[in-house]
Amino acid sequence: MSLKAVLFGLLFIISFVSFGQTDIHQFIDKLERHASQNPKEKIHIHLDKESYSVGETIWMKLYCTVAPENMLSTLSRIAYIDLLSPENKTINTLKIPLTAGLGIADFALTDSLIEGSYRIRAYTQWMRNDSAAYFFDKTIPIYNGRSDHVITDDEIIVDRDKKYYAVNLKTLSGHPLSEININYKTLLKNGKIRTAKEKTDQKGQILIDMKDLSAGETINLSFKSIDGITVHKLLTVPSDKSNYSLQILPEAGTITHNILTKIGFKALNSRGLGEHAKIKIMDNNNEVMAFFETNPLGMTSYQVNLDAQKKYTAIATFTDGSQIEVPFPTINVSGLSMNVGNLIDDRVFVQLSASPDKIDQQQIYLIAHSQGNTFHVAKQKLSAKEILFSIPRQSLPQGVIQLSILDTNLKPLLERMIFNYRSDKILAIKADTDKPTYGLREKVKITVLTGNSQDSTRISALSASVVNTNKTKIDSNYRSSIYTSLLLCSEINGFIENPNYYFTDNEEVKKIDLDNLMLIQGWRKLDWSVLDDTLNKPKYPIEKNIAISGTVKKLSRKVVVPQATVTLIPTSNMIAAIDTLTDIAGRFSFDELLFPDSTKFIITATSKKDKNRLDIDLDEMDNSINDANKNLPEVMNHINTKYLENINSTQTYFSELEKAGLMSRSIQLDEVKITRTNQKKTVQHSSNLNGSGNADQVLTEEDLANCFTLEQCLAGRLAGVRWQNGIPYSTRSNGPMQIVLDGMYIESDQISMLSAPDIASIEVLRNINYTSIYGSYGGNGLILITTKRGDGGSRAFTPTGIRTFIPKGLYLSRTFYKPIYETTELSKIGSDLRTTIHWEPNLITNRSGETSFDFYTSDEKGPYTIILEGVDVNGRMGRKAIQVNLRD
Repeated sequence: MSLKAVLFGLLFIISFVSFGQTDIHQFIDKLERHASQNPKEKIHIHLDKESYSVGETIWMKLYCTVAPENMLSTLSRIAYIDLLSPENKTINTLKIPLTAGLGIADFALTDSLIEGSYRIRAYTQWMRNDSAAYFFDKTIPIYNGRSDHVITDDEIIVDRDKKYYAVNLKTLSGHPLSEININYKTLLKNGKIRTAKEKTDQKGQILIDMKDLSAGETINLSFKSIDGITVHKLLTVPSDKSNYSLQILPEAGTITHNILTKIGFKALNSRGLGEHAKIKIMDNNNEVMAFFETNPLGMTSYQVNLDAQKKYTAIATFTDGSQIEVPFPTINVSGLSMNVGNLIDDRVFVQLSASPDKIDQQQIYLIAHSQGNTFHVAKQKLSAKEILFSIPRQSLPQGVIQLSILDTNLKPLLERMIFNYRSDKILAIKADTDKPTYGLREKVKITVLTGNSQDSTRISALSASVVNTNKTKIDSNYRSSIYTSLLLCSEINGFIENPNYYFTDNEEVKKIDLDNLMLIQGWRKLDWSVLDDTLNKPKYPIEKNIAISGTVKKLSRKVVVPQATVTLIPTSNMIAAIDTLTDIAGRFSFDELLFPDSTKFIITATSKKDKNRLDIDLDEMDNSINDANKNLPEVMNHINTKYLENINSTQTYFSELEKAGLMSRSIQLDEVKITRTNQKKTVQHSSNLNGSGNADQVLTEEDLANCFTLEQCLAGRLAGVRWQNGIPYSTRSNGPMQIVLDGMYIESDQISMLSAPDIASIEVLRNINYTSIYGSYGGNGLILITTKRGDGGSRAFTPTGIRTFIPKGLYLSRTFYKPIYETTELSKIGSDLRTTIHWEPNLITNRSGETSFDFYTSDEKGPYTIILEGVDVNGRMGRKAIQVNLRD
């Protein structure tokens, strides 16, 4: 039966309702059409753990599903995963191939990363047509004991009429960093940058004057620690006092006189996190109307009947004794109210209440929908003070559902989100160990069974992580799951604190708490105006493969060239060249390409008339996503301090890996500063993505005045760059640097073809602060060359009809190192102190739901926690946690 037939059938569920030929049918048609033309993809990433050290790898399994049934997506075949720094800058982007909605990826965390709260953000290009607020977005604490041997803490100090932000710095062993020069800068809220220098006292403390400085602003510290390594710290100024707040949120947004209304309450601390509080409601006669308390996340709800002639106040008392008084919102004399009952197992009840003047005998419609998919429609006449609607729970999918009350003209009056829990939509996962307990470095075999005996097929795609429980208990507030990603965070706008709180280990949900979350924070309203905009082409198409496209024009002109032959040649396999012809608009496109990242291409263009005197303009996809961090309350200072025990453990483990030849250590070279008058110059036409002159070193026209060949000028003059056979190499990574000529990526050996008198400037980017914006192109640093472009010299060399470039290709994931402790391997690692014991990203069960995997225990007794997550072919998702015990 078609969805439309089901929907229309629902219109007649209530026997006393008869719709007849009304506009509701056209309205539902529009909803259906909108939903079918705008399918909603969602993403969940299963990570091996919740926090990391530099030097480790973030292992990831990606699940991409389509709402509302969460079937694995066959739409997009490419997904993107961004790693964002504590300063909210993209450090790296991976382009992940998807097979039936599944992908595998990893981020290697280099030693140069600063400690802090990082973000992992994942999406498809198709998802970008919606708001970035619904991407997969997770906060990851990363600590650094490799190139940062400093721990910190802070406090606000008030001395007479002055206020100071005090930062205390110590070594990992707890000794104060005394008499250390600290450079710091901060971007003030007025847009000004404040810089200064302070020296720590004998206790390792610096005092930063808080004049013009307020809570929430960030401070960048830079200094040399006692071991001579340059250290960077990013700190957010805390509040100097407990600034509590209380939000009062009526159900569906309205309070009407003398109508029983459910009121949501949310108590927050100064960081924007929920805070437990006791709340009482008092009227203007100082009579206590109610007394209750919130859950641990600061949320609760209470039903009250309020009088428009009175004033009401909510008084919240927090655990430290602080109190805050908040007046109630306006109480309307006339209006409608909505009361939803979502705690019954088999039905959802919606009561519409009206003031006497609103009882007008007009039709009122109730629609239950999600992302334009409509699952229940009913109508009644507004003929009484209270009207009750009943929705069978089985007619609704699992997850967040929007309930909308529409008037007779189908205009929304009231809306409310609910969470619909369906136990039959949960994938049952059973996992067993082959032994009750294990010794150190002993093999563990896990057998897995998914689904139920009545299932026709039990094929599932799963991933499994095994972690040392003792080392990961600290991460409880960061934990997420496939449930939180696909059912909650992808549907609700804004920050959801500790989403895993709502899903218990026994595959149930905390219904009351979830309903309060929907009442207080649930908003993702369908923009009804888009229903008449279904013919507009989405900005971002569904991405099946990689495409390389562009326009061919006559040299230095805007005139396009039709019927030009364009050839695409991968430098790794010259015989794999393909060609095409430009159309009447000079456009060309190579579609259905699949190639790994860092693949270099040569693209040429020729025509019978112009030969190769042509310009090739390549299209570039807009990959910039300027979204604020919606999880900002999770950002913390002093990650190294909080994870000090983990740092000490990983330091020992890394040393063992280095001895065994399984890990290399990055050597951080001292920064070389070039001191000169007017060192930073703004160079006209610079292509520097960081902004003109923002580089580790800048050479201008004057520096190149006495040179003829560019290589002659640069050899020995660029800090941290050595030359070999005419190609510049970074001394930090020992890899060839990327050359960028007027914004065009060219081969390193082409630098010998450039003439020094034609060059306006050279900018050298080596520091990660400058190279990260270039993604994979900046791995070994970059040299940016800007020509004079005719404004002071002859035109620089620019190859015509040919370009070399490195488009963003697909990331090829690495293999998780799995120690096999047989007799021949016992001596390789002296002390195995892994936090992630095992990572198994690609488990597929057979038709009977069976699969298995194995791993070896480490040198620590644990216990270990195994987390299994996955989706089956019917869109059921599941999660299972079991414990592996080690013998004393």
